[in-house]
Amino acid sequence: MIAVLLICFFVVLLLGAPIIAALMGSSLLSFALYSPRDLQVVAQTLFTANSSFSLLAIPLFVLAGALMSGGGISKRLIGLFEKLVGWMPGGLAVVAVLACAFFGALSGSAPATVAAIGGIMIPAMKERRYDVPWTSCLLASSGSLGAIIPPSIPMVLYGVLAKTSVSALFCAGIVPGLVIAAGYCLYSVYYSKKNNIEVMPKASAQEIGHAFVDAIWALCMPIIILGGIYGGFFTPTEAAAVAVVYGLVVGLFVYRELSFKALPKLFAGAAKTSAAVLMIITTASTFATVLTRNNVPTMIGQVITSVAKTPFMFYAIFSVFMLILGMFMSVSPALVILTPILAPAAIQIGIDPVHFGVVFVTWMCIGTVTPPFGSDLFIACGIAKIGAASAFKKVWPFVFIYVLAVVLIMLFPDLVLFLPRALKLIN
Repeated sequence: MIAVLLICFFVVLLLGAPIIAALMGSSLLSFALYSPRDLQVVAQTLFTANSSFSLLAIPLFVLAGALMSGGGISKRLIGLFEKLVGWMPGGLAVVAVLACAFFGALSGSAPATVAAIGGIMIPAMKERRYDVPWTSCLLASSGSLGAIIPPSIPMVLYGVLAKTSVSALFCAGIVPGLVIAAGYCLYSVYYSKKNNIEVMPKASAQEIGHAFVDAIWALCMPIIILGGIYGGFFTPTEAAAVAVVYGLVVGLFVYRELSFKALPKLFAGAAKTSAAVLMIITTASTFATVLTRNNVPTMIGQVITSVAKTPFMFYAIFSVFMLILGMFMSVSPALVILTPILAPAAIQIGIDPVHFGVVFVTWMCIGTVTPPFGSDLFIACGIAKIGAASAFKKVWPFVFIYVLAVVLIMLFPDLVLFLPRALKLIN
């Protein structure tokens, strides 16, 4: 049954079908051939996979990101960062990194961050004669921070599957996200100096002040969302609803870049994105059900724990596996399929589940920019109107920085855990 499942899955993928079709098709075929009386299990799994209240945060954060992008929040964030750091060597590239990190703290979605910030920054960087494939790699890699810096949709998904505090995961993602962003900023400065990229004129204190006032509503949003979560005023799911209301009010009545006529199209776009994510979750759950019914998670867990006797050994094996897997599978299905398998094994060896969740999500984010299926890089290349092949050649320095960061947080767990412990979200 497992052989049929895996062969069918990879054959369908290689034929170019969507990941949803590969997951569902292989699961249905496995049940039809080996356990036709249990086909009703597929329907039950599809229903129960999305029954968690915490998963409601996913469509809400997707909608919030769309509202903030359409409502002018991303544009004002970029304007502020241009005034603050645009005059530095590589200033516009640093602006792109900071804007992605900050917008990621509003939307919780890597694709939304790449689309929102890339749509503005890629044309601007073209005008400053930045190499277009390199620029696409920068925006894709920086945009993937939206999945690490809180609020993070993949963190919500992992928290639900591993029965781990989503608030603690959000808090634990702050430092890794900032470390990766800092690495990209330093690399941007080095690249720009090496290639003699023109710098922007230095802004006056008055211009910085005007930009700050203009962006104040955007800057207040993460304070409200994250402060409310860590202050105990609302849950991450409730925070997503607050983000939607806040983005709607600011876009309609403060910045006035949203109109009531534009809302149906914006809501429809957010619904399509949310449906795609949730369909991946449900179909991946049926795939995981086949694995579970055949005791695959237990067997893999036993193999891992028999080989990896220490957290260091576990992470060494896990890292090689995830680096390869990330090249072929997107974040959501990997989390749904592998979290029930790997999280118990990690905990048994003595790894904190919050630390493991952050490492897991970070490794999968690396896969969103690596060939051959780097989803975030495809989005950036689409905005830049170039072929992905040209960008794949220049993405490896960004991947190297990502890998260095994840190795750092694996070796020093306190970098991830000291904030959740300080806020008493974990012991």
